[in-house]
Amino acid sequence: MSPEAIIDGLFAGSVYALVALALAIVFQPTRIMNFAQGEALILGAAVSYQIVALLKMNWALALVVTIAVAALMGVLMERMIMLPVRISGSRYAWIIATLAAALIFQSLFNLGYVDVDALRPDPVIAGGFEIAGVSVEWQELLTIVVALAVMAGYDVFLRRSTYGRAIRATAHSSDTSVLMGIPVQRIIVLSFVIAAVITAVAGLLAAPVIFIAPAVGLTFTIKGFTAAVIGGVGSPRGALIGGMIVGLLDTVVRSVVGGTVGNFAVFAALAVILIVFPSGLFGKPMEAH
Repeated sequence: MSPEAIIDGLFAGSVYALVALALAIVFQPTRIMNFAQGEALILGAAVSYQIVALLKMNWALALVVTIAVAALMGVLMERMIMLPVRISGSRYAWIIATLAAALIFQSLFNLGYVDVDALRPDPVIAGGFEIAGVSVEWQELLTIVVALAVMAGYDVFLRRSTYGRAIRATAHSSDTSVLMGIPVQRIIVLSFVIAAVITAVAGLLAAPVIFIAPAVGLTFTIKGFTAAVIGGVGSPRGALIGGMIVGLLDTVVRSVVGGTVGNFAVFAALAVILIVFPSGLFGKPMEAH
């Protein structure tokens, strides 16, 4: 096991942690696990690729456009998922709705980038440095720092802001929140928007380093979902720990053994953790509908 593999694992873990956090953000007020969440990551990669690699413009513009388009995507996702769920009344409608949304966005990305194998722009910060003989790319370090900052920022937002308290109240009981005058529908839309923006930023940061094709959104959703379950569904702190566990296990085991053994190690760890902690490391018992 090389030190570089650990750095790569922390980088991958940061990306998975941001996806897991986004899943937790949507899950808190809706009790829905959004299987289309990974498509927002593809959006971030696609926008950065379009602006930086094809149009040769700067990363600041790519970031602004990514946030704006991701916010629009979040609103659209909320309509595509929540409207069918409310109309159907089925406790399983969210599974079909989220997967349908994922496939729709995946088809759009495939049409837009039909001849593109990987959405890979130049890094935000090129090059790297060595510390104690270990090579670290600036792009990887930037992603790790941003992931930690987003986690900390959302935790503060959740605990100290008015909207954060409203999200927590809605997560506890949407019916009671309505009686208290909390605009539950607005909170749900806001959750989808925040989740889409966070995931898109993760895609923007990850695209210069790892392979992101137009059709791999569900792959990142599965890894983020695994991280969320390991950490505890609905727990932002659990999303960080779960993401790091998934990233490190996957990357380190692949570097030592090779092949697809990394996936086996991740799911084996998931099984063991759920046996010992049925609700995940930081989760509370709850049921999705």
